[in-house]
Amino acid sequence: MYLAVDQLGVVNRFGIADTVGVATPREVYKLVRTLRELTGADIEFHGHNDTGCAVANSYAALEAGATHIDTSVLGIGERNGITPLAGIIARMYACDRELVIGKYRLDQLRILTQLIADKVGIAVPFNHYITGMTAFTHKADIHAKAILNNPETYEILDPHDFGLTRYISIEHKLTGWKAMQDRASQLGLVLEEAQLRAVTQHIKALADHKKLTLDDVDQILHHWAENGAAPPPVSQLVERETTTAV
Repeated sequence: MYLAVDQLGVVNRFGIADTVGVATPREVYKLVRTLRELTGADIEFHGHNDTGCAVANSYAALEAGATHIDTSVLGIGERNGITPLAGIIARMYACDRELVIGKYRLDQLRILTQLIADKVGIAVPFNHYITGMTAFTHKADIHAKAILNNPETYEILDPHDFGLTRYISIEHKLTGWKAMQDRASQLGLVLEEAQLRAVTQHIKALADHKKLTLDDVDQILHHWAENGAAPPPVSQLVERETTTAV
């Protein structure tokens, strides 16, 4: 069918649509590659995400010679939607950073995403590609320590290229003293390693009893820096809060 239409000489772009989201990357690559070898027209791929393959299928189409990919912000579309813009940008960036940086205004992606989310009345998923709240958040001790030493150990994307910053989460029981050291430095506080380790253990214990905020951690760090000692034991803090609440 494609060849018959191509021979008419009136078409400059062919469209391949996986409208039900059933295709696999290998199938998409094979079809697009065959079409690329037999025709000279542009090739556009349209893939739905019913089986979670929209980004993979779209990138396979590009590798096979497709010239256009249909996307939408947040992947919004029928049923599970189509290839999300941020997802295919992330995939292309991971393979050729300089090309993507030179071609697209990446710092506008978050603004565009939030605009569309506001217009249609939905929240940006916390784990969405690039623009989600946790896309560049590091929590576990081993992750935070590695990121502070070399961000590339756990980041294939540089948040600064997208006008964003990474966040080291420390207000929880998985935190580590290296992350605590980094936060103390941001606050302009000087604490010895032994103090930082003690602060970290205190916060871990406290997080077992209550939900902490960054302000809570900052207050504890300031207390250590100013007094050279820990705040009251966790049991006393929890008991005091319970009594106050009652």
